[in-house]
This record gives sequence, structure tokens and C-alpha cells, in this order.
Amino acid sequence: MPGELQLKNHSLIKIINRTKILNAIRENKPIARSQIAEKTDLDKKSITNFVTELLHEGLIEEAGKKDNVSGRPFTMLEFREKYVIGIYIAPHFSRGVLMDLYGRIEASHEEEYPFYSSLDKIISAVKNIFKILSSRKPPFYGVGICMPGILDLANGTVVESVNIPAFNGINFRNVFAEFINLPLYFEEESRSIALAEKWFGTGRNYNDFVCVEVSGGIGAGIINNRRLYKGAGQYAGEIGHLAIEPGGRKCRCGNRGCLETYASEKTILEYINAACSTPIERLCYFRQGMIPQKKYNELLSETGTRLGMGLSAVVNILCPKVIILTGSVVNFFGEPLIAHINCEMKKHCVPGSYEKTEIYISKLELVDAIGAATLPLSTLFEVPEYFYV
Repeated sequence: MPGELQLKNHSLIKIINRTKILNAIRENKPIARSQIAEKTDLDKKSITNFVTELLHEGLIEEAGKKDNVSGRPFTMLEFREKYVIGIYIAPHFSRGVLMDLYGRIEASHEEEYPFYSSLDKIISAVKNIFKILSSRKPPFYGVGICMPGILDLANGTVVESVNIPAFNGINFRNVFAEFINLPLYFEEESRSIALAEKWFGTGRNYNDFVCVEVSGGIGAGIINNRRLYKGAGQYAGEIGHLAIEPGGRKCRCGNRGCLETYASEKTILEYINAACSTPIERLCYFRQGMIPQKKYNELLSETGTRLGMGLSAVVNILCPKVIILTGSVVNFFGEPLIAHINCEMKKHCVPGSYEKTEIYISKLELVDAIGAATLPLSTLFEVPEYFYV
């Protein structure tokens, strides 16, 4: 038994050290072996062994020489041309990104469909996105897919998807494996978006934060000590179905008064389309003057108030240092939304918690698809339970 434990620890340490080296290469392009040693605190012999292994695997390659004032020129290293694909499935559109191992987006593509479309229509859109992106830059390391709903990731099934009812009960692993012949990784959309912020956005600067997406649905991704927190049931973050108005509007989840029924994109579109002569299907199609300014201001105030009520519960329970807001509704209203949220939060939050919480709007474009792309990236650059970017 002691020998088995020692062997296990030795193997784990090797995996962690390899991951540290890969991250040093990811964060410093190009990089020399001696520079990797400085950044990882590993000895030169270990660096040499790992680099030889990675070169043999075809994951990295030599990238020329760089002058060294004190000796022989440095041999620089970088990743070979290899890519991941991230695909986000929303209630009324899907989008994908093609990303290299450094996190640079090489291409993106989006396909629209109506709310509550059939399974075949949604899968057809995803299939076309994958076809377009995968035709651009082989080879690929994997594909990440994120979607709304209660997902049983262990069994690969959608327990329930309020906003994409066509997905209810499907085995998403089997559905997507039919046309994607690459390693597949899945996650719920809000949690994936939090991962995008952690890797590439405002979240890079914080070990702990909450990312709240306000789009077709409303959900939160919770990052605790640089890792995604899912809770005992693996479904943490479903704040869209927090009841903020007992006995209020009927929600598609079956309850009444859910936050999602007052502040989601669909609800806001219904308000706008009732007040304008030309209905729109997405908030990104809204143009100034479509509705009277007074009605717009009322909509902004109502949405901010409702979100402030929901976020007050997040602040009182978690007391996060930072909340990052993202999604189509947040992008639609922009910074003015923050003032209305703060006004309501002051009424409902414990003062000590509210005063210690900062709220930012995400600056990442395509954040949802980027979040999906981090899923295959994490298998290279993170060691679950032990090492996170």
C-alpha cells in the first residue's frame, strides 16, 4: 500500500508539473527552456525531459533562435498549430468559435432560429456551425458545447431545459457524437461563461467571483478559489428561478414570480414588440427610436430593479467580492443598468456584504462560445482538484 500511494503521488506530481510547463508556454509565446524553468521553479533536467516528451507528442515545436548575451542562443518553443472549437446553444440562436491553444479566436459563426424551435432545427444549426469551423484549421484538440438547462453531465442527459424544451430528456452526448468525431466536453451555459471570464476576462484578476448571465434565461456561474463551484447536486447557480414576486407571473418552470419572468430577453422583447410597429426577434436588432424614450426608461428601471432583487440574494448568501454581468440583456442596457441594480441592492442587502461587492459588465465578446472552448482547453492546462489557471 505505501508503495502504491507513493507511485500515485509521483504520477500526480508529474501531471501537475507538465501542466505548469504547458501554462508557461501558453502565457509566454515564444519561450525558451531556461525561461520555463524560471517561471515554474522546476529543475532544468525535468524541463528537458518534459519538453522532449511534448515535442515527440507533436504538441509543441521549436520556433527559431533568440540571441543570448551570456552564451549560446536560446532555442524558442511554442505550440504547434492546433485548435479547439466552442459552441454555445441558446434558445434562439447558436454560435461557435475556433480558437488556438493560446486562446486566440481564428473564426466564428452564428446561426439563428425561432424561440422554441424543434430539436432537428437546432441540431441542424449546430451541425452547420461545426462543419464551417472544422473546415478551416485542422488538427483539433476537442470541441466544447454549452447549453441552458439542468444537465446530468455524468449520464449525458438534459434533465430539464425550460428555455429549450426540445432538449428535455435528450442524451446530448449521443446526439452530438453522431456528427462530431472529436473529443466532446459539455457544461451548462452560465457556468461556461464564468469559465470564459476566469480564463480571458475580468475574472482573471480574482480568485473568487460570481458571473451572472442575463439572456434568454438567467443563471450564475460561481468561481471559488479559481475553480467552478457546482454544489452537491451539481446544479448551483440557477438564480433565474429565484422567486422575487410570490404569486407573480407564471414561469415556464411551473412556478410563479421567478426572476426570469421579469428580466429575461424574451420578457423584454415582449414589452418592446408591444410598443413598436416592427417586431424584432433579438435585442441586438433594437434601434433607438423604436419605442418612446419614456417607455425605454421604464423598461430599464424595471429590469434593473428586478435584477437588483435577485442579485441581493446572491450577495447576502455568498458575499462575493465581484459580480460580473453578461448576456444580451446586459449588453442591451449597458452601464445605466448598474445604477438601477445598485439602487435596489442597497434596499435588500446586508450593508457589510453590499459594500464589499463590486459589479462589472463583461468586456468579452462571444463570451458564451469562448466559455465552451475553455472546456477542452482545461483538459490541457488544468488538473482537477489540484491546479487551475
